[in-house]
Amino acid sequence: MLAEISFPIPLRKNFYYLLPEELELNAAPGLRVLAPFGKREAVGVMIRVMPEKDADLTGFRELKTITRLLDENPLFPEDALALSAWMSGRWGSPQGLCLGAFYSHAPKDPPPAAVPAPPPLPAAAFDAPEIKELLDALTRAEAGAYLLRLSALERRESVYPALFAAGLRREGAQGLLLVPDLSSIPPLAAALEAVFPGRVGVWHARLTPKKRAAAWAGASGGGFKVMIATRTGVFLAFKDLKLGVMDGEHEEIYKQEEAEPYYHAREVLLRRMEALGGQAVLASPTPSIEAWGAAAGKRLERFDAALPAAVSGSGADVRVLDMAQYPGDILARPLADGLRAAVAAGGQALVIAGRKGYASRLFCANCGWMPRCADCGPGMTLLKTGEGGGPVLLCRRCGKKEARPETCPKCAGKVFREYGAGSQKTQEAVLRLLPGAKVARFDGDVLRGSLKAMRSELESFSKGEADVLVGTRIALRELGAPRLSLVAFLDADADLSSADFRASEKAYQSFYGAWRLLGAKGDLFIQTREAGHYVFSRLAEMDYPSFADGELGARKDFFYPPFSYIVKARFASFDQRAVDAASADFLKALSFLGASGDGSEILGPVLPPGQEKRKFASEYYLVKAATEKAAMLALEKAQALPQRPGVKYFVEADPYGF
Repeated sequence: MLAEISFPIPLRKNFYYLLPEELELNAAPGLRVLAPFGKREAVGVMIRVMPEKDADLTGFRELKTITRLLDENPLFPEDALALSAWMSGRWGSPQGLCLGAFYSHAPKDPPPAAVPAPPPLPAAAFDAPEIKELLDALTRAEAGAYLLRLSALERRESVYPALFAAGLRREGAQGLLLVPDLSSIPPLAAALEAVFPGRVGVWHARLTPKKRAAAWAGASGGGFKVMIATRTGVFLAFKDLKLGVMDGEHEEIYKQEEAEPYYHAREVLLRRMEALGGQAVLASPTPSIEAWGAAAGKRLERFDAALPAAVSGSGADVRVLDMAQYPGDILARPLADGLRAAVAAGGQALVIAGRKGYASRLFCANCGWMPRCADCGPGMTLLKTGEGGGPVLLCRRCGKKEARPETCPKCAGKVFREYGAGSQKTQEAVLRLLPGAKVARFDGDVLRGSLKAMRSELESFSKGEADVLVGTRIALRELGAPRLSLVAFLDADADLSSADFRASEKAYQSFYGAWRLLGAKGDLFIQTREAGHYVFSRLAEMDYPSFADGELGARKDFFYPPFSYIVKARFASFDQRAVDAASADFLKALSFLGASGDGSEILGPVLPPGQEKRKFASEYYLVKAATEKAAMLALEKAQALPQRPGVKYFVEADPYGF
């Protein structure tokens, strides 16, 4: 008999091994094995067992023999093989790497038996009627998926213990709480420990090997009732996982796109809980439009625990500044006055620039008109040098180009100005405005530089030593400031006009996050030249449902997720003709899209920012597939393209970075 084995390597193939007679009775798919691999022994996962006559042994010079089985039973009650096969098709990573995400942290020796623990204590009562309905649904222990919109971050410590206490009443049932960052773990662990004393585990990348092994054993052996974990915790083995909760469901950090295997933790969690017949809860104050659309389509049942600011009666003041009234200013006069007043009163200010370095776009100096793409909506950016040598306007979303206008189509004015400031230019402006203040900077350049310098800049503000922190939106995620009284977004249009179809969603979530960061008092300034954009019309009440409904309608009109599935394909080379040939191969291979009239289409080619300054050519295409099956086929065909010499191929499903 032979066993087909998958190893966690970046190859799209499995390997055949001889199965010793003494192992045949115990061999089964999903078991880990120890087998010779090259000059070493490696751990793999058994895919199937078959007679030798049924195997295609082409290319195998000799068959090696499995050393031993590492498990008596599969580590995952659900079918991890099926889940990994779906992950591989959905995001394009080899199945061996997808399986490795589930099995790679498992110790070679079986975990010890679970130690009996006391029953859970009752959670504190929670009086919101919407949450009571969700608690009732969880208590029934029926399979289901839910979307919970929370109001304030501090309420999580009372909400989540109540959710797990309701959903894990049966002895042996376990829960998983996914969090977006490490800072969320200590307060949530303390709150859950009050309900499940001694039975709360944690899982994240900074655990020591010994603690990591203990955490795995506690989850797979049943010793831990609840595991609090960062993104990779979605792959932990559990003895009886029945409730999965995702905190901050909208956070981009849940999408793994830095290295293989690629995946989105939200989709994996929903798939796992469905396979286990358990319950999934996606929780966020500003749910992703994908989750909001799933709730609108009844794939998730939605519960609201949040009230608009106008109803709750609290929140920082929001001021949207129309920069058409302040031409040429980096800091509009009301914002400059607010910064002076905040620092003079002993407060701190956070100033968010549109991007790092320096940035620019075009607007009419007379009436403030800004060019927008007629095909897909966002504002167009100015390229200093176009294909013909002169400046052109470019839509970063669909790739459309237009000549730089000679006259304004709105007022016939002939004077145009460039607009937009990056973090470095903003820091200089703040220093000129507040010469005696300490101004720190935190952006992508600082992150990629010295780790010591990065921590120094951020900690000086968090500890109250710096008066102003200038940065990109990454600063919002890491921030904690004792005297924060003002937050300003200098260039809201930079995000609203970006190539990312999620631009409006991300912008609103950033504004909402800053508003919550300020608390009941403070000022939130937003500078824009598109004050009529519907995102700003939702800020007075901070009414997320109203915003999300509008955004969902726009996604439907332009056929973006959750109404389609996206695949991005990029080609780069020093030879433009080679890029053109690779693009032609791609378009030919995917010519089946849209043939059935389902609306599937391909956008592009789109040139990335700064293309005109580079020595090599680069362009990308966006595939919008009507079904997951069509997207998976498009991804498969794009990855199977013949590799032309000198051309680099980048193919990604469900991209979050544009």
